[in-house]
Amino acid sequence: MSERAPLVDRLAVLIWRLGFYIPLVVCTYLALVPEPPDNPVFRLSDVILHGAAFSYLTFAFVLMDRGPGFNLALAIRASLAMLAYGLFLELAQSLVPERSAELKDLGVDLLGIAAGLLLAAMLARPLKKLLAVLLDSLLAER
Repeated sequence: MSERAPLVDRLAVLIWRLGFYIPLVVCTYLALVPEPPDNPVFRLSDVILHGAAFSYLTFAFVLMDRGPGFNLALAIRASLAMLAYGLFLELAQSLVPERSAELKDLGVDLLGIAAGLLLAAMLARPLKKLLAVLLDSLLAER
């Protein structure tokens, strides 16, 4: 085992966590402002935006786990965390003027969670390995 391995592991975890928490903060902000920015992206269907956000966030949640890939316990933890997040957003939106809570949104969130888990099952292990190799080669050049 190389001397760089602990540093590579810490850097990889930091990158995966930033890849989850930064979009989580952005999604939370956008979900709770009274009116989203006037941007072509936000003119897309609410269903598409919810599905894409929850797919990505679930996928990123799995990647930030310290384990080597994907397993059932992690899938359950990710599903429950993302479902709780979806419930939180809908409850919070019910308190924001010009926003409303919709059961349809939770249904779409669940579909996004399932899609994110499917992506994670296929890609988590190879992506984690790829990032470790890239970080190791970057550190070896120093």
